[in-house]
Amino acid sequence: MSHLHIPDGVLPLPWIIAGLAATAVILLLCVFSVKRQDRARTVPRIAILSAVMMLAMSLPIPVLHYHVNLTVLVGMMAGPAEGFIAGFITNLILALTAHGGITVIGLNALITGLEITLGWLLWKALRDRGGRPLVKSGFITLVVLAVSTTAMLGIVAGTRVNPTLAMHDHHVHSSDMDAHLESVKPFATIAYTAGAVGWAIEAIVTGSVVQFISESRPDLVGMSVALEPKGDGDQPKTDSEEG
Repeated sequence: MSHLHIPDGVLPLPWIIAGLAATAVILLLCVFSVKRQDRARTVPRIAILSAVMMLAMSLPIPVLHYHVNLTVLVGMMAGPAEGFIAGFITNLILALTAHGGITVIGLNALITGLEITLGWLLWKALRDRGGRPLVKSGFITLVVLAVSTTAMLGIVAGTRVNPTLAMHDHHVHSSDMDAHLESVKPFATIAYTAGAVGWAIEAIVTGSVVQFISESRPDLVGMSVALEPKGDGDQPKTDSEEG
């Protein structure tokens, strides 16, 4: 529910300009940040993670009118700078395929950037502590999506648009539902209740992927050693040994 699907011609112009301007500034800072990194690794990683998010956001979950974002996973794997660039690319391509309007790209990039950055910060704080990566990353996903959904609701309330326009597949709703959801309060109730089911699904998906990566290529999620040795007598490998 955190991704805005508002079509063009609806958002107030000040919100459009503010979203695009903030996104442009952050994007410029991110580009300067990644320029110091190895392009042979950075560019393919951004491209792959953009494709992963774009695929996830293009597959809505039936009945819930929800799609997973995998932004938290991207934050854990790429960090805020690469992750924000990947998120912007994803939102740009989706907007060109009518998954939300062109004018909402800036605000959507800020929301996905919030998820990516917050996911990275929480994962960085918890990854080396005790507990299974599946549980830790799943918990982080739930927290991050709750925060970003609140941010989305704040935008809907601030812009005073019809809340149904922010929903996935909003065009399938009846006029009675549209009338019922014209205020933010009932829409927020749906976002937090039905959305919570979607958060749980995304938490399971993200947690499972992180658990698998942590056992096979822990360096991809910033962990120094694998959880368990692979093979008889093999010892967990550190990042330097794998290189």
